Amino acid sequence: MVNDASANTQWELGAPSGTTGPLTGAGQSLNAWSTNLGDYGTDSDVSLFSPSLDFSGIPGAELTFDAFRDADGFADIASVRLLRAADEVQLGDAVDIDMTIFDTDWTTIELPVDPAALGETIIIEFNFTSDSSPDAFSGLSIDDVSISAN
Repeated sequence: MVNDASANTQWELGAPSGTTGPLTGAGQSLNAWSTNLGDYGTDSDVSLFSPSLDFSGIPGAELTFDAFRDADGFADIASVRLLRAADEVQLGDAVDIDMTIFDTDWTTIELPVDPAALGETIIIEFNFTSDSSPDAFSGLSIDDVSISAN
């Protein structure tokens, strides 16, 4: 889903091909979700949503995904939010993805699922926001998303 008012950036599934950043998905796979398959645009605010996930009866869980961060390092931001599927109300706090890091390869990020999401049917939202400076970077790419109960 795209919620970018300027329509400069969208989440795309395919082979990344930005000026910098990854040229394949994690583990050399053919596809990843990327903020444009090329370079991301200015003044963007885009969200990628998972399908609904049922966390009923799970005492705890961890979200794991591979990320490739390639942005301007100071004004572009990203986060992960957990939303209740029924009404899209945020459950717990958003977790920032540190976009000051320039990855040279895919990095695995592990986040505990906020207890507020346990017992709910949720949607995971990955959000990327860019500033108004025109940058030749690929932005944020996401691959190999998984949830494990603990």
